[in-house]
This record gives sequence, structure tokens and C-alpha cells, in this order.
Amino acid sequence: MYRRILVGLDGTLASEQALKQAITLARLTGATLTALSVEEKLPAYAAAVGEVEEAKQEMDAFFARIQAAAVAQAQAAGVELQTFVRAGRAAQILVAFADEGDFDLIVIGAGEGRGLGSTADRVAENAACSVLIVRPGFGRLRIHEIMSRDVVTVQPTTPLTDVVELLIRRRLKAVPVVEADRVVGIITGGDLVQRAGMGLRLSLQRSLPPAELAGQMRELAAQNKTAADIMSAPAITVRADRRVAEAVQLMKSRRVKRLPVVNAEGALVGIISRLDVLAAAASAVVSAEALPALQPGAGQAARDVMFRDVPTVGPDAGLGEVLERVLATPLRRVVVVDAARRVLGIIVDDDLLERVRAEAAPRALAMLMGRLARRGPGEPLNLAGRAADVMERQVYAVRDDAPLVEVIRLMLEHRVKRVVVTDAQGRLAGMIDRASLLDAVSNAFETP
Repeated sequence: MYRRILVGLDGTLASEQALKQAITLARLTGATLTALSVEEKLPAYAAAVGEVEEAKQEMDAFFARIQAAAVAQAQAAGVELQTFVRAGRAAQILVAFADEGDFDLIVIGAGEGRGLGSTADRVAENAACSVLIVRPGFGRLRIHEIMSRDVVTVQPTTPLTDVVELLIRRRLKAVPVVEADRVVGIITGGDLVQRAGMGLRLSLQRSLPPAELAGQMRELAAQNKTAADIMSAPAITVRADRRVAEAVQLMKSRRVKRLPVVNAEGALVGIISRLDVLAAAASAVVSAEALPALQPGAGQAARDVMFRDVPTVGPDAGLGEVLERVLATPLRRVVVVDAARRVLGIIVDDDLLERVRAEAAPRALAMLMGRLARRGPGEPLNLAGRAADVMERQVYAVRDDAPLVEVIRLMLEHRVKRVVVTDAQGRLAGMIDRASLLDAVSNAFETP
């Protein structure tokens, strides 16, 4: 039980959210509440003493206004708030003030300066009492806060074979095409299938035997194409200083999974994907207050976003039948269920490719690759075995009443794009993918 709570107050959005949390905690626990503001940006090299005094008067007036508003906000919630102003370095002053006042909790907002070295992190490292760091609301996060900065790029003149080799070797899903620091296009797996005539998607290419992969690369080399010939252009980009909500809406409206991120001058500085957004939504960056729709008991669960049309087969189904079911669905997978629709396993097209590869049947492998590439009718394959022989028995699944944040965390932990949804008896209810979760996250954004 908290007795004395100290909250850092500097007038930023993050500190406003910290104040809200502190008031709530004080009301629930009966603790006393104190707000401390720190004046730390006085001129370092003032031309005269008067300049320092003028700056201090401006800060005094600023903090007097925000503290008066904080006192009124606390009073409205039935909490008495004491306020203080000190000068110095914020982290040092907050820690020392908390020690001197025997506080047992510091509540502080984390602004855009994230990571070791920020005020919030220094307070957490040095305080003798507990520290609650309140992160910004998800809808107000900026893209640069969650984007991936380590971006692999190619040039417009990069040979197509080099592009494919890079994507396969680095296990990348896409690569921006850059010329003079400007993004002129992007190459995805879809571009390789549609414009380069690559029969199999990248994940299947990685599963091919070396000889087969070498053959695929020779076919690509014969086209004598470069990155510029197959890239999607112009690239859809987003500014690093824009809100994450804008990136999500752009992904949805343009039906893309990732966006190159540029700075104010238009130079590439990162890339943001659906996975980055979902990771932020499930991390400590997001509080229950920021994304209530994703939290337990909020009325939105796995059953509310899942799709129910999931292809299934029984454990005794022949692999020829399994292949036809896999080819007939854009999911490229089937769930194996028993007579009561209890989930037993799952089969993806990679499993079938691996089975044929393991049997060392070159003709069967060539026929299977042809079927997977054409995604349509073809010569039937006489594959020996049953669904139970090749299915993956470890199925990543959630209950239909699971909160969405649990679904996101399962996807992130196991690096999967889809999870199976079951009822309380383990029977198949549906499936959830990243796109449906992104919709849920976007609907939960705070209004800008």
C-alpha cells in the first residue's frame, strides 16, 4: 500500500498522463500526493544576470499555471495535491526529493526520449523507492519511436538475382530501392512473383534443395533485369515525425504491410511494418488506458476479430487431398481436426514441400513446385501418406475468449502470422491474422 506518492510535472503530454495515473493511485490507496516541477533549462551562457532572472520568471509563471491546473484536477477527483518547484537536473532532483520526503512511489511520464539516458530511465535506475513510468498513449506515438532503423536497401541498378539472394539470405520480406538517399521504390515478395515471374514465394524458395534454388536463380538471371524493372514505384512513404496512427491508416488504405520511413528532407531513416505496430501495442509502451479495447474484460476478444472460414481435413486424409485443400485457399494451410472438430495439428505448404524433398523424388518435387507456383488446376500428385504423417502437432492457438493483447503477444513470441482460435473444448472456432489485429489496434487509437 502506497503512503506517499510523488509525481513529476513538466507540462508535457506524458506528464499529464502521469498525473492522471498518480491521482487514481492516490484515490485508491489513500496516499498523499505531491507534484514536483524542475526548472532545468535556464541559459547556460547568459549575457547578463538579468537574462537568467527573466528566464526564471518565465519558468516560474509556466509552472505556476500547470501546477494550479493540476491542483484543480486532483481536487475534482477528491485528492489533495501539494506542489513544489526546484531548479537543477530533473532526474537528480526527483530522486533526491523522493529520498528526503520518504516517498514510496515516483510516477513519471516518459516522453519521446526513450531508452537509457532519458529522465524517466535515470530516475528508475537511481531511485530508492518504486517508480511507475507512464508511456504515451498509443495513438499519440510517433513513428520514429517504434520503427526499425536497421534497413537493408538496394539501388535501382542492382541485378535482380542479387536482390533475391539478399532477401533469401537475410530472411527479409521487402527491401527499399534507394537512389541518392531517396526512396524510389520498394521490392516485396509479391513484386517478385508478379513482375519477375518467380514461381514460389520467398519462404518456399528458402525451403528448396540447393540444386533447385540454383535453377530458380539461373532462370531469374536469364531475364537480365534489375531492381528498377520489378520494384513498386513510386514508393509509399511516411514521415518519421508523424503519428503511428497515420502509418496504420496508410497501410490499411493502400493495402501494404510495411512503409519506408523518411525524414523531413525525404531521406530514408527506417521502415515500419505491421509487426512493429503490433509489437508496440503489446509492449509496455501501451497502457490499459491507452488501448482499452485490447485489455481483458474490455468486451473485445479473439472471437470478435477472427474469421471462421478455415479449411480443415481429418487426420486420415491422403496427402493428395491435403494438397488440393491447401492450394484452394489463400491461407496456404489447413487445420487437422477430428470428428468433433477438436484441433489436432496444422499443415502449411512448406510441410508438403519438405515431405516431397525428404523423399528425394525429383519429378514429384518439380510437379509440386509447378502446382504451388500456378495456384490452380494441374496434374494430380500421387503423394504417399496421410495428414497425420506430416502435420505440425504444436499448434499456436488461443481460446475464443482470449483478450486481443494475449493474441498479439503469442504471435510475437513465436513469430507467426496467424493463430488458431478454439472454444473451451478445444474445437476449432476460427483463425486470426495480423491484418485483423491491425484493424482492432487502429480502432482503438485515441482521437488525435
